[in-house]
Amino acid sequence: MHDPEAVPDPDLCTEAVAKALASVRGKHRDNPDLAHMTRSAIAERVTALTLPPRPASGDWWLVGRVLDEIEDVEYSVWFIPEERRIGITRRERPTVIAPATPLNMPYYYDGLRKRWIDSLTGEIVPGPDAEGA
Repeated sequence: MHDPEAVPDPDLCTEAVAKALASVRGKHRDNPDLAHMTRSAIAERVTALTLPPRPASGDWWLVGRVLDEIEDVEYSVWFIPEERRIGITRRERPTVIAPATPLNMPYYYDGLRKRWIDSLTGEIVPGPDAEGA
């Protein structure tokens, strides 16, 4: 189990993330459907982040993420420092829940569209400032 004092060495975590990144990039280089992409093009679209190590189950530590824009996927990078073992798992995207439209008002302001919206139809309507004009 995890000893809170035995956090993996940051250099080992960085090395683990770099190896995971190289693995994903290599998979794309070996894909004949992506033969038109140069190594640099793949490197621009597949990047990684080293995170502060967080303990997980067993002896595993979460040490980073690999962001793959080619497949539009994000991977978690796991590491067991004692064994120098690296694992990669696909990270599920969080479900985005849109706020419910307020039905107690005839219209509401949508900050993303910067417009007033009819609560029932979802159509853009003139706002309260336009009513007095």
